[in-house]
Amino acid sequence: MKIYYQGNPWSYMNIASKEISKNLDIEVEDIIWMPEFSDVWKKISEEWIWVLAVENSYMWSIHPNLYWFLKYDYKIIWEYYLEINHCLCSKEDKLENIQTAYSQMPALEQCHNYLKNKDITPKWFWDTAWAAKYLSNNDIKWAWAICSEEAANLYNLNILEKNIADQKWNTTRFVIIVPKNSKIIYSQKSEKISMIFEARDIPASLYKCLWAFATNNINLSKIESMPSYKGSFNYYFWLECNWNLNEKWIIKSIEELKFFTKEIRILWEY
Repeated sequence: MKIYYQGNPWSYMNIASKEISKNLDIEVEDIIWMPEFSDVWKKISEEWIWVLAVENSYMWSIHPNLYWFLKYDYKIIWEYYLEINHCLCSKEDKLENIQTAYSQMPALEQCHNYLKNKDITPKWFWDTAWAAKYLSNNDIKWAWAICSEEAANLYNLNILEKNIADQKWNTTRFVIIVPKNSKIIYSQKSEKISMIFEARDIPASLYKCLWAFATNNINLSKIESMPSYKGSFNYYFWLECNWNLNEKWIIKSIEELKFFTKEIRILWEY
């Protein structure tokens, strides 16, 4: 079985993939990086999985990844939370020499105040680990990479500061994606349901959709709107709750929800 992820070796996606592989019910043959998220989705098959970042505690949901659930009929079998510890790394050995920091856009945004206070110019790069590799392979003065400690060690860069994110509990949520008919099992369960639905175009439709859960005493852990592909200013809603699909009250909630929605897509329970 192969795990596909977006990023370079020792990017945060790669770190999460390595941790997740420890709790799969089958042996992992290889963990393979891909340049873009879309490339990874196209690689999913019966024996392969994808580790996907869907949410960050500082930067909200990663919407480009959520949208692929509207195009593919895949399911989530587990979620994994990884603490993100950004490090400032370079060939340079003195912090005062820094002028520019290279990294992936979300990482730069997560360190926005740090960079601003030190008058460091952020430079967008494709991936955190790729930024470290780029600086390692090129002679660029007064430049630094924001990446994981593991990536800095891999590419022989000096670590001048650790944990530089503005939010000290900076955490990214990853999910494991497989085809709906896949038999791959993760050894842990979290009793969580994720779904996407489109509300009907009627007065108070969202209120009525949420009331379907309130009347059955279901506590929602997440609800978020996301623009649909069906036209301007049309929306889907991503909803999550800590239950399972066999519970009587969940069954009743979903039955009530159907009256006020055009479409419901259960992304599975895990």
